[in-house]
Amino acid sequence: MKPIKIGIAGLGNVGEEVAYQLIKGFRVQNDQFKIELHGISAKSKDKKRKIDTENIPFFDDPVSMTNSPDIDVIVELIGGDEGVAKDLCFSALNNKKGLITANKALIAKYGKELAEIAEDNNLFFSFEASVAGGIPILKLIREGLIVNDITKVTGILNGTANYILSEMELNEKDFDEVLVDAQKKGYAEADPSFDIDGIDAAHKTIILSGLAYGKMPDINNLSIKGIRNITLNDIKYCSELGYKIKLLGNSEVSFNKSSKEEFFCSVEPWLIPKNYGLSNVSGVLNAVQVQSSLAGNVMITGAGAGGEPTASAVLADIVDFANRTKLLSFGRNSSKIKNNYKTNTYTEKFRFYLRLNVIDKSGVLASLTSIFRDHELSIESFIQKSNHEDKTAELVIITHEASKLMLDKALLSINKLDGVISDPVCLSIYS
Repeated sequence: MKPIKIGIAGLGNVGEEVAYQLIKGFRVQNDQFKIELHGISAKSKDKKRKIDTENIPFFDDPVSMTNSPDIDVIVELIGGDEGVAKDLCFSALNNKKGLITANKALIAKYGKELAEIAEDNNLFFSFEASVAGGIPILKLIREGLIVNDITKVTGILNGTANYILSEMELNEKDFDEVLVDAQKKGYAEADPSFDIDGIDAAHKTIILSGLAYGKMPDINNLSIKGIRNITLNDIKYCSELGYKIKLLGNSEVSFNKSSKEEFFCSVEPWLIPKNYGLSNVSGVLNAVQVQSSLAGNVMITGAGAGGEPTASAVLADIVDFANRTKLLSFGRNSSKIKNNYKTNTYTEKFRFYLRLNVIDKSGVLASLTSIFRDHELSIESFIQKSNHEDKTAELVIITHEASKLMLDKALLSINKLDGVISDPVCLSIYS
C-alpha cells in the first residue's frame, strides 16, 4: 500500500490534534490506509506539544513544503485570507499537491479560484472544516443532498455569539458581563469583533451559498449585523413573547411574480419561536438547516469549533483524499460558480421586533405613530417601560407583517425624531 504523505502548516489547537491523530492512528487508518506525517510548519519549532515532532521534517517557511517531493497533500491551518496562508494554498495546487484547509476567510474570498486550479489539474481540494467545525455540513450538501434542489440554508454558525446569547438568557446577565466570561473560558478572543459582529458567520454563509447555489456574494456587499446591541431586556422581552434571539446566517433563492430568480443572503440576529428546532441549539453548539426539494427540511447540529471537532473534519478530508474520492470542491464545476454575486433585499414580508429608548414626554408616541402610518406599518403589540428617575422610557413594538424596505425607511425617520435617545434595535421574526 502506497502511503499518503501529509504536510501540516499551523500547529494550533486544530493542527496539533490532526498531527496527534495521524501519529497515533484513528479508527480506520490502520485497516484501510497508510497515512504518514512528512512535514510540519509552525511559528515555534520548540514549543511543547502533545506530539513528538523530533523525527518529522520541520519547515520554517510553510510555502516551501509545497516543493517537497515527500508530501502529497498540504493541510493549511494557519488562517487569514491573505499573506502566508494564501500563498501556501495557491502554491500547493500550482505544485500539483492536494489541498485541505479549514480557512473560512480564504475560501469565502478565493475559493472559486482555488477550485479552478484544482479542477484544471485534477487535484484534490476540500475544506470541510471551514464551516461549523465537526459538523459535516459541506459533505451533506455536496454529496448527501446532491440530487436535491436547495432553496434555503439557515445556520447558527458562530459558537461565541450563540454562547453569549444563551448565557444572557440562562443566567440573566448583561452582554458585557457574559462576553468577559466567554473570554475567560476561551470561547471568545481578546478582540471578539470577528465573532460578535457577524464576520465569521458571514464567511461561512458565503461558503454555504457557494455549495448550495453556486452563488458567492462579496462580504463587503453582504448585509451583516452582529449582536453588540442586544441587551438583557431584549432577551427578556422576547422570551415573554415566546421567542429566543439567535444570530443566523441565512441564504435562499426564490422566484418573484415575474418568474425571475432572486437571491437573498444575510447575517443578523432573528427572533425564533421557542418551539422551533434552531431555537433549542444553545451554548457553543452550531446548527444548520437545509430546505431541499426531495429530502425536505434537514437539520444537523454539533460542535462548531474546538481542536477535536475541527480536526475530525480535517481528517475526514484526508480520508477522502486517501480514497481518491472524485471531488468537485463546491459540488459543481468551478466555472459555474458566480463570484461577487449581488444579493437582493428581502421581498418577503416579516413581522418585526423594535426596541426604542426615548425621552418620556408627550408627543414622542404620537410622532412614532405618525411615522408608522406614513410608511404603512401597523402595530401588533406594544409595551412601554417607563423609568421615572431619568424620565426615559423603553418602547417595545411588534409589527404586523411588513416589507423590510418600508421598515428601513421608517427607521431612518425614527432616528431623526427629537426624543429618541439611541438607535432603535430592530430584529426580524423568523417564520
